[in-house]
Amino acid sequence: MSLTACTEFLDKINSDAALQQEAITALEDKEQIEEAANAFVLLGAKHGYEFTASEATQKYQEITAEGEGELDEAALEQVAGGIRWRRANEGL
Repeated sequence: MSLTACTEFLDKINSDAALQQEAITALEDKEQIEEAANAFVLLGAKHGYEFTASEATQKYQEITAEGEGELDEAALEQVAGGIRWRRANEGL
């Protein structure tokens, strides 16, 4: 299990429109970050990426913390790619 695998999966999502839509669908209506992280882990596993919900949450927090205010290019790419977790701050 690996944070690297989570990052690689995010990169794949950003380069694949069909996978972006699949991620949006998998994450929609997830009210808590834990729910979203678990759904993201299952989606990653389906595509051959192995990481934990804790690693997914850590990666998400890294992305959002990098630019408290403005997003850097990498974070902007990930947001533009369709990855969003609703109410991400709930449960933190």
